[in-house]
Amino acid sequence: MLVPLEPDQNQERVLAHQRGALLVTGPAGTGKTEALRERFARLIEGGADPERVVLVVRSRQARAETRAALLDRLHASLPDLRVLTVHGLARHVLEARFDALGYQEPPAIVGAADQFSKVRELLAGESAEQWPAYGSMLGLRGFADEVRQFLFRAQESMLEPERIAQQAKAEGLSGWSELADFYRRYLDVLGDLKAVDFAGLVWQAAVAAPKGEPLFDEVLADDYQDATLAAEALLTGLGAGSLVVAGYQGAHVFSFQGTTDIPIRRFEERVPGAERIELDEQHRSPERTAEAWFTSHTSEEYSAIARELRRIHVEDGVPWGDLAVVVRRKGTHLGGLLRALDDGGIPRATPESGLSLLAEPATVPFILAFRWLVRPDERDTLIEPLLTSELARLTPAAARGLARAASASGGDKAAAIDREDGLSDREREGLETLRSVLVRAEPLAHRSALDTFRLLWRELPYSERLVAETEVSADARRGLDAVLSLSDAISRTGDSSDQSVDAFLGLIEAGEEGPGFGEPGGGQQASVRVLTAHGAAGEEFDTVIVAGAVEGNFPSLSRPEPMFDLATLERRVSQSERNRFRLEDERRLFNLVVNRARRRVLFTSSDAHDDPALTARSRFVDEAGAAWNQATLAVEGEPLSVAEAAAEWRRSLADLEASQAVRLAALQGLIALGIDPARWWFQRDWTDPGGTLHPDGIRTSYSRLDTLDNCELQYVLGEELGLDARSGYHAQVGHLVHKLIEESESGKIERNEQALVEEIEKRWRQEWFPSFAVSEAFRRRVTQTMIPNWVGAYGEIPAVGSEIRFEFEHDDATVTGFIDRIGPILSGGNRITDFKTGKPDNAPPAEDNLQLGIYYLAVQRAEELEQYRPVRGVELSFLRGNWRTSELERKGFQLTARGLEGYEEMVETRLSELIGKLRELNESGVYRADPEAACRFCSFKPLCPLWPEGAELFPAKPAEGS
Repeated sequence: MLVPLEPDQNQERVLAHQRGALLVTGPAGTGKTEALRERFARLIEGGADPERVVLVVRSRQARAETRAALLDRLHASLPDLRVLTVHGLARHVLEARFDALGYQEPPAIVGAADQFSKVRELLAGESAEQWPAYGSMLGLRGFADEVRQFLFRAQESMLEPERIAQQAKAEGLSGWSELADFYRRYLDVLGDLKAVDFAGLVWQAAVAAPKGEPLFDEVLADDYQDATLAAEALLTGLGAGSLVVAGYQGAHVFSFQGTTDIPIRRFEERVPGAERIELDEQHRSPERTAEAWFTSHTSEEYSAIARELRRIHVEDGVPWGDLAVVVRRKGTHLGGLLRALDDGGIPRATPESGLSLLAEPATVPFILAFRWLVRPDERDTLIEPLLTSELARLTPAAARGLARAASASGGDKAAAIDREDGLSDREREGLETLRSVLVRAEPLAHRSALDTFRLLWRELPYSERLVAETEVSADARRGLDAVLSLSDAISRTGDSSDQSVDAFLGLIEAGEEGPGFGEPGGGQQASVRVLTAHGAAGEEFDTVIVAGAVEGNFPSLSRPEPMFDLATLERRVSQSERNRFRLEDERRLFNLVVNRARRRVLFTSSDAHDDPALTARSRFVDEAGAAWNQATLAVEGEPLSVAEAAAEWRRSLADLEASQAVRLAALQGLIALGIDPARWWFQRDWTDPGGTLHPDGIRTSYSRLDTLDNCELQYVLGEELGLDARSGYHAQVGHLVHKLIEESESGKIERNEQALVEEIEKRWRQEWFPSFAVSEAFRRRVTQTMIPNWVGAYGEIPAVGSEIRFEFEHDDATVTGFIDRIGPILSGGNRITDFKTGKPDNAPPAEDNLQLGIYYLAVQRAEELEQYRPVRGVELSFLRGNWRTSELERKGFQLTARGLEGYEEMVETRLSELIGKLRELNESGVYRADPEAACRFCSFKPLCPLWPEGAELFPAKPAEGS
């Protein structure tokens, strides 16, 4: 309930304002919004006509909240409350004044998605000859989005096409003249349709507003620091007897959406006689505290966030709806955070439009299927997530095994969807159903996202399971709600000109600057709010947790600049100046997030990388005066949940040094919770595979033998059982670089740096990485170091063979693999090259490298590789380069006639030793950990007896006297 405001001295001056224009400013928490709401309420209570008083707010969500609060405050039966967004106000003005602009009836409004489709449709009909600078880009979706943004920004700035053409000519901007011509044609097309887009709606309303008697007596506008120039013209052109606008220049954060702080800076100049009142008393957070926690991994970070939310709710008595978790941006990386909240039993809501579509666990399977259908070039990357999702429900080991089998057969990893090696009957049936549904959905995907989703929903068993589980699971009910939101978003594309799955994916993946869907999603008041940094604007909470407070998120300086920046029409802006402006914008955004908290703000980060540059903690946190401390993951004090109580009592029960009374009490507590000890993992014996791992003979490769040479236990767990998560972002980057090199060698991509970098940018996927900072660091490394190094060393001389598959027999075993490159040597013969995307620091000399030796033997032994003989050299090529200079580093070995016999004998001996060791292990079935192994990057320390985390959970008590 909104109680009457008890105003401070300056707020009282705002409420007492009578006539003319007034600018209300003040930092966050000084009560600007409250003063406007109270002024609105008092005007209505004082007898003002409700239809001639309007309060303009920034978003639809703010509109809904303000209307509800005012209706609760006023306790009156009112025909309507004029609480509108800028677009709602513009629509009201056009409906009243359409005839002043020459319309016979109010113009139709083109939605954001439809406007994007219209731009693509018009560009597709353009002639490349009319676009000498950009003709080759007319059919590209990315170019269409850049043009869409330009059309929006130009109308928000009230710039006529002719003026743009004139200014572009004066500044010497090539290509802008045809852009201005297209702008004119676009406006003409909308005029013929008697329609306006959202930006044109405000512009035309601003033109119509002064034409006639004032429509309002009192106009109030909040968040004026984020007005557009068209909104400024509309508000000042209404001619109301009283105009009160409120804002704070330091809170201007929506410049990427076309807003500007120019209106608030020049308000007193633009409106003669305007007064200004500065609010300076802090009402929201006079004693807010700030803390910062770090963990070693994002999973630990998310678990710490979930536990802290529960602790605040239980111990501090804060309602769920008064807590928020803020992330920098939306994306698939949110899935981990949402799953951690679900696992912790934290009720949560993602009220922003599109936020849950990509991140909700329940919607991810459908998004994966959509991507599979329309992005065949990404299927190698998608195959394992697709197979392990709810669509096929394979184990990670089974999915990885199918992918490896597909690669070993000479095909792409994506071919794993057509294999059934080693699957159970249930797994085989599920995979067959998925294959069948995807085959039938593929032709629909290019026509209609709605028809495609309808087929997937009706025929995939996942849908049936999801509905059935809603009867017993709150998580399933939340998941079904998320799928319904996805369905609703898809249905809204049904009337657009491009209804394909590809178009829909483009909308939901476009991020903050994309066209989006034009309306926010719903939220639950009794839930923790999960918001993006920009989505937190206008909100207020007891406690705010800022997740991922690292460089690259706060600040994020790498947002792509628009291709057509209107600022360049005034003057050329240097990159350093852009960076400075961006940093200032990011600092304001960070402060906006911090100021959402009344009592406490907590920053979290994870340090999951050895390279400090990839996980640098945010400079803004230091500026906020919060010291970084290790997050406490162990349970302290009383357990906050059933899971914590069970874990605590299990530890007490297992503590052989604890008293019998304590252990019995723990056992009694576990029984009271209904915990079944028979389900604890240590109750089961070792799995018996029922035979050897290779009953039909040994097939191996260098990568498998290299792991075996390091550690037997790591080998069997990772290579034989497929438990190693090989598809991490390091592997994704390496695979992408190798794939582009192969396509450049085959002629699919031009052999130059520009073409390769453009292709990198197209195929780069931020969702591969744990954070945006890591993604950008790797992207720069690839585009600025690896690709230039490859082009400089190999671009001018084509290979005689690339990605050459081989298979040869050695000691009754089959050795397989792929050779990256075989290139000519000017003096005669060929050289085998293996490209590396890792560090060269600890790599052995080329003559001692078993991988190169196996490649050499393959060329010598395999008849199909006879054309590549003689091999006169082998080399390792580190595209990442020397750590000091980033220049390409090569480690090579020349195979002279004198040293050739010894080299071949050395390789054969080492290969025979490893195959012999593999054969012995296969027969014995006993794999032991190696105390001298390189364990730093091993994934299996929790299963290894050499590491504390792999020790026995309940060790036997030593016998007396032992």
